Amino acid sequence: MAREILISFEKKIEDKHLDVEFDCESDKMVAVADRDAIYQVLYNICDNAVKFSREGGKYRIRIASKEKKISVSVYNEGQGIPEEDLAFVFDRFYKSDRSRGLDKTGAGLGLYIAKTIIDAHGEEIKVRSVWGQYCEFIFTLAKGK
Repeated sequence: MAREILISFEKKIEDKHLDVEFDCESDKMVAVADRDAIYQVLYNICDNAVKFSREGGKYRIRIASKEKKISVSVYNEGQGIPEEDLAFVFDRFYKSDRSRGLDKTGAGLGLYIAKTIIDAHGEEIKVRSVWGQYCEFIFTLAKGK
């Protein structure tokens, strides 16, 4: 699924000359989750990562297995999120004042929807960022057999 989403952003990625890394621990990883809902989560996060990447920056998707969980990470070099905004990024309709200049199209619902879906799965989503350097969103899913 992550590969499908990555391919769907090919034009935007090429336009920004992003340095793409795709790191998946195994070709077959199964999660216990609603496929369509998780697709929406990953799509929203990947879309933001491309949108807020700097020209020529690194864009990475990493999927790893840890005990009974699958960890999905989407990382980009670029604008990042100011420290004072990190606590609010998953709030409904929230958009950082500093991001408004770059993203005039979004309504501030993508990350709220992502968190709502991950919460409904009983899993965790978090963000790490340094303003002006990078941003990384990480979420977990229960591992299937």
